[in-house]
Amino acid sequence: MRIAATLLLTSALVVSACSKSEPPSSKTATGASGCPATGLWAECSILYRLERSGLAPQVDSGAKPQEKELAGKPLIVKLAKAAILELYIYPDSAARIEDGKKLDRAKLIDAAAQQTIERERTLIESANVIGLLTSLSSHQRERVSDALTAGAPQPDRPK
Repeated sequence: MRIAATLLLTSALVVSACSKSEPPSSKTATGASGCPATGLWAECSILYRLERSGLAPQVDSGAKPQEKELAGKPLIVKLAKAAILELYIYPDSAARIEDGKKLDRAKLIDAAAQQTIERERTLIESANVIGLLTSLSSHQRERVSDALTAGAPQPDRPK
């Protein structure tokens, strides 16, 4: 009896998985997050990308940013394993580059670099966003960096 139930369930799953589905809508193609795909990061597209990367982001609306001299719109996100991602969103990449000059880069490291005993924060820059990640997990640092440096959702190309 148990084998028959298992076979029935397996058959149902196979039929469901193999059935035709609707082609993705243009909304799905440009960013299922519901954010406009402009080629620039927005809060919703960042959270969507982090979620899709399996990082379980949670916005910490009560947290204060550490980098008070940066002028970008701050967004503080808690990630699994007690990591904190401090993001600054700018209107364009030129504003991000100019504001990024204020950072003391000697106290920050790239995602691919090994942390020292100083436990430096990881600097992630992509399009119009600066990210400062506090995490001791090299795997998590790499995943966050990959999620953001893969690029912001791009607009559809004209056909």
